Amino acid sequence: LADPGVDFPFCLMWANENWTRRWDGGDQDVLIAQDYRAEDDAALVACLARHFRDPRYIRLQGRPLLMLYRPALIPDTAATVARWRALFRDKHGEDPLLVMAQSFDVMDPRPLGFDAAVEFPPHKLVNGLKLRNAELTYYDPRASAQVFAYDDVAAASLAEKPPGFPLIKTAVPSWDNDARRQGAGMVLHGAAPAKYQAWLSALVARAQTERVGGTALVCINAWNEWAEAAYLEPDLHFGGAWLNATARALSGIAEAADAPGLLLVGHDAFPGGAQMLLLHLARQLRHAHGLRLEILLLGGGTLRAEYAAVAPTIVLEDPAQWPTHLAGCAARGLRAALVNSAVSGAVVPLLAEAGIPATLLVHELPRLLEEKGAFGAARAGATARRLVFPAPVVRDAFATIAPFDPAAARLMPQGNYRQVAFDPAARARLRAELGLSDAQTMILGAGYGDLRKGFDLFLQTWRSLSRLRPDAVCAWIGAIDPTVLAYLGPDIAQAEATGRFLRPGFRDDAPDWFSAADAFALTSREDPFPTVALEAMAAGLKLVAFEGSGGIPPLLADSGGIAVPMGDPPEMAVALDRLLAARPAPPARAAAAVAAQARFDFARYTTSLLAEALPDLARISVVVPNYNHARHLEARLASVFAQTHAVAEILLLDDASTDDSLPIARHAAAAWGRDIEVIANRRNSGNVFAQWRRGVERACGDFVWIAESDDEADPTLLATLAARLAADDDIVAAACDSRAIDTAGATLWPSHQDYYAQAGATDLARDSLFAARDFAARFLAERNLLVNASAILFRRSALRAALARCASALPDYRMAGDWHLYLDLLARSPGQVAWVAAPLNSHRRHAAGVTARLDPARHLDEIARAQAHAR
Repeated sequence: LADPGVDFPFCLMWANENWTRRWDGGDQDVLIAQDYRAEDDAALVACLARHFRDPRYIRLQGRPLLMLYRPALIPDTAATVARWRALFRDKHGEDPLLVMAQSFDVMDPRPLGFDAAVEFPPHKLVNGLKLRNAELTYYDPRASAQVFAYDDVAAASLAEKPPGFPLIKTAVPSWDNDARRQGAGMVLHGAAPAKYQAWLSALVARAQTERVGGTALVCINAWNEWAEAAYLEPDLHFGGAWLNATARALSGIAEAADAPGLLLVGHDAFPGGAQMLLLHLARQLRHAHGLRLEILLLGGGTLRAEYAAVAPTIVLEDPAQWPTHLAGCAARGLRAALVNSAVSGAVVPLLAEAGIPATLLVHELPRLLEEKGAFGAARAGATARRLVFPAPVVRDAFATIAPFDPAAARLMPQGNYRQVAFDPAARARLRAELGLSDAQTMILGAGYGDLRKGFDLFLQTWRSLSRLRPDAVCAWIGAIDPTVLAYLGPDIAQAEATGRFLRPGFRDDAPDWFSAADAFALTSREDPFPTVALEAMAAGLKLVAFEGSGGIPPLLADSGGIAVPMGDPPEMAVALDRLLAARPAPPARAAAAVAAQARFDFARYTTSLLAEALPDLARISVVVPNYNHARHLEARLASVFAQTHAVAEILLLDDASTDDSLPIARHAAAAWGRDIEVIANRRNSGNVFAQWRRGVERACGDFVWIAESDDEADPTLLATLAARLAADDDIVAAACDSRAIDTAGATLWPSHQDYYAQAGATDLARDSLFAARDFAARFLAERNLLVNASAILFRRSALRAALARCASALPDYRMAGDWHLYLDLLARSPGQVAWVAAPLNSHRRHAAGVTARLDPARHLDEIARAQAHAR
């Protein structure tokens, strides 16, 4: 139920030919049989009316809600319902809202005399969907179940246009009734809590405008239907995930304030260049930044499952479905969208209507847009808040068909998402397999071999090059378009017969082919900024391309490549011959590869796109200094990964731990599907503040969180502190209260408010904003009331300066160095400190802690030194 505060009971009337007539009922259910008789009306209606008098009974604008399953089993349904209405009105003064379940092809409530309908999935929603049986591996070959994709069912639900009668939409967490049907049931394959949450969230958003009985209602099938695997109750595999997903869906609007999210929009899931780029963008945003994502695809394709493995993904091919879905996205806190390709531009105005600003990535040149009939979509996309082009030629060409505000345009060469580098060992291995000597040269082409990619021109280039270099080999990796094969089949066969023209098809080991080649021929007639060209450069190859084909030819002068006249294979062959004559030695080629990788760094490209899409998102670097905290490190990292605020990076600085810290850290990151950068010392530095300074120097964020490796945190810590810190550039740090936990994570005390009160710091009992110097004088001069570094989010520039100033003093401290540092940072600052009274940090106090291990005399001496520093 989308509206809060509504409690059962309500009556669900269930008609089934196998049950006996009964209407004295239980607390909620009234069961009726197929042999229902008119003389039973008065007793049944009286029974129901007794239920209605329960003060907890669900009423919609005063009308009790009554649902009926399989109403068509009741003889003369419409006449029977009319008699009931009269009895309710005349005998009991009630006018119930009668709702029938849509099942067994009975969809419209009006002919049966009902006011509204409620969905009962998987009834109705699987009609017309593609069976997925052939895609599965069977353990029982006798199984004959009907298997549908959960994603398809959710999409069918959201695609349905509002009918001409009130309808309560329903989500189902999963479905597999094999327990009832024994190998012949129905299965919704690929169900997961995140997908269910996305579906339910969209229904909640839709219910705000498509109300039934004046109320926003949704239903869930079911709470505990174990025999049909449709349940929300906790289990051993998912734990409480279904319930948590339900809570998140229902409170999605409130959640948005803490966890800004991003919608990724793609035109389909075909394994092409733009689609692969979007997939890798999603992975990078999720794995490196922990950003909350949803994906909307405007068409299907074989990459759909890979998208869904990264984030909740839905395919909506009918534009009529888009507004409702986008309204749900906005309600769930998706604050911006990355729209990948001008072909998807038609969704941009609808995003604006939903309050979601769009950043459009333009990958196409006009000829391709004309071929796809996408000029209209491109012009709609030109209204996006930001337009990102990989090269000037793409920007200028786009402007000829879709005028846009120049101030909205950004030039951003896309990064290379593929792990391609020059690998001498792979080169030697593959060339040996191909029977190529060191002296022989190989030219590579790659991509989907159609006319746009110029496969025919590649074949002609090989013929011309053969006259210049009879032993040269040309290889094209990638599928060949069937039309090209049909027309060029004899020519291709003749070339392959020489043994010097290779067509290995799509290759999983494509990076090895780049290493094995000596030059790359980009024969595209039109190609805005192809990834294969970036991969070739990343392997240290020099390129030849046709002038005017896109964004790559203008780059070749800087990289030693050559641009030749458009559509001139003999000239391309001459240029290739020139490059092959000056093949670099392996060290020089490796150096060129490293330079190209840095030039087209995908992580940097993703971060730049994120900054354009969510310009107000605070850039936070998480620094985790660790020494021998293997026991607590998994929980520490879990509390970092679970933060609702996205991060720029996570740096784990290990100070030569002698325990299992590094394997545990890497295992935790893999389990969460997150990226961390491990910076490991070979020798222990002997001082944690040296690690702090190293981490702050390496950090790229505007804000820094020193997340001590034995502490934990509430998931909203970063979101809460970042909101305070970002509110004013004058704020140098935001801090919160901490609860204390023991070695096992049990709470020792829920906050430090008693400690603050003893120190006379009653102002720390509420959220406040202090002048930095005043905060230092009141809360740091006598004792350190910033009891734990993990409870502070710093402005990096301020912390970096303080660490530099204190560099000579900090190594002499074992316990009070942080106190000394805070004093220096705040007392010298003209800025402010934001204080959050909620204990969002968990400070672990245990025998292995620094304070517990410190000699009492030294402890006292450090306090005295810090107080002297304060004076």
